[in-house]
Amino acid sequence: MAKNPTPRTLDEAALSDFLAEHTFGALATLKRDGRPHLSTVVYTWDPETREIRISTTEDRLKVKQLRNNPTASLYVSSADHWKFAVAEGKAELSEVTRTPDDGDRLYITLRAEKLYGTALDIA
Repeated sequence: MAKNPTPRTLDEAALSDFLAEHTFGALATLKRDGRPHLSTVVYTWDPETREIRISTTEDRLKVKQLRNNPTASLYVSSADHWKFAVAEGKAELSEVTRTPDDGDRLYITLRAEKLYGTALDIA
């Protein structure tokens, strides 16, 4: 390992590729008192539309919080935690499906207004 390595800022293309390579992240929504609420989620990333889609159920706290304040961030880390990406933006909630055996599911669509992240190159 290099002595005191400096984090390398990832450009938009590298951030988009990183988000596409992963499926797990932590979604941060805001509680009424302004503190963050974190939820581990499975997501898909569409680089063309810059949208993250998350399937969830209507009764989840994150859904309630997004109805109150649509501001959200998704944090994604590499397995070794030396690289990460964050997508920030406003989330939209789909209509709840109410067909048999659907579990009252809906989609969260996070429109990424800003991407940022870094990598720590360990030799």
